[in-house]
Formats: sequence, C-alpha cells, structure tokens
Amino acid sequence: MKKIVSITIFVLLPILLFGQEYKTDFIISTADSLMKRELGDSLFIYAKYDKDTYYEYKSKRGKTQWEVLNKYKKTKGKFVKTNVRWFLEIPFPNCPEFGIIKGWTSISLDSLLNQIRKPYLEFIPDIFWTREKCELIPKETAIKIAKSQILKQGIEPLSVKLKYETKEKIFIWEVSNYLTRMQIIKNYDSGQVEIVKINASTGQIINHDIYIYGPII
Repeated sequence: MKKIVSITIFVLLPILLFGQEYKTDFIISTADSLMKRELGDSLFIYAKYDKDTYYEYKSKRGKTQWEVLNKYKKTKGKFVKTNVRWFLEIPFPNCPEFGIIKGWTSISLDSLLNQIRKPYLEFIPDIFWTREKCELIPKETAIKIAKSQILKQGIEPLSVKLKYETKEKIFIWEVSNYLTRMQIIKNYDSGQVEIVKINASTGQIINHDIYIYGPII
C-alpha cells in the first residue's frame, strides 16, 4: 500500500511543480463536448467559436499572463484556466417576429480542464425549449401604443425592435424616437433618443424615458 502511494506522489509531483501544458485543439474539443451536452448536437451547429478566446497561465517566474487560445499548438507555462467562447445564432421558427436568437456563451475550464460552471444561456427564451408559439402584439400596434404617449418631435420615423429581457423573461417592443443626432467623434453618432418599452405580450407600457446614446468621451 505504501509503494502505491509513493508512486502516485512521484507521478503528480512534476505537474504540481511545473504546471500543466495542453494542446490547444484538445482544450477546444473538450469545451465543444461540454457545450454539446448543454445544447445538443442539433443546436451546437449554430455555435461559432470565438477566435479571441483567451487562457490564463503563469510564467516560470510565477507572473500571470494571458494568451489567445488557438494562437499556438500548445499552451504556454503553467495553465491556470480558460473561458472558451462561442457566438450563437439559432433560428426561432416558433417566433417569426423575433427571427433568430443571438447571444454569447462560454464554458469555463480550470487547470485540469474541469468545467467550473454551467454556460450562460439565459438569452434563449423559455418558449424555445417548450416549442410554444409566441403570442405577441403586432409591431404596428406597438407603434400606436407608443404614439399615444404624446412623443416629442423626432428627426426621423420611429424605429422598432423586438427584444427579449433575460431577467424578466419577457419579449418587449422597443420604440425609439430619435430627437437629435451629431458626431462628436468621427463616424460615431450621438444625441438624445426617446424610448418607449412595451410588453410585447400584453401591450403594457414598461418604461418611457429619454436617453443619451453614442460613445462616451
């Protein structure tokens, strides 16, 4: 029994002292397998690997460094952790008004490539999984509701977007009334916009306010 324990310590000692290196394609394939478990093969085909995924490692001097995961065939130094990222664009046939579900998700792996936490998938509406049809008020109705709030004079026609609020788990029509537009920074618009947020299922007004948009300087 003592010999077995001694051998185990001898094998693990180099890893503990000098850290672990991995082939980067092995890390990505490991993360892919974990994500496929969460999404299933039929949805994983809509996941696009983010080439800007980074990993953390420690140099021989013990300094923390970051490197692009797929820049080299092997990781550098003592591998600490990574957060492998994908961008999802999933067709949403049971809600044609929404069209496509888009969002970033990731799998976090520790130094032994164990999954740290479940990936963030809250941007996928619950009715996608239950395959229910979304019952939403038409865009034209949302515009009428917004206009009933006596909007300020805008500089262009109202713009409308259908969004999914991940915290409240509801769809909203966001009606935007642009009031001003200028370019403080070249090629970047900024100004004031009046926004009316409407519950897309009930037609109830959630919020009506004026905001500043554009880059912050």
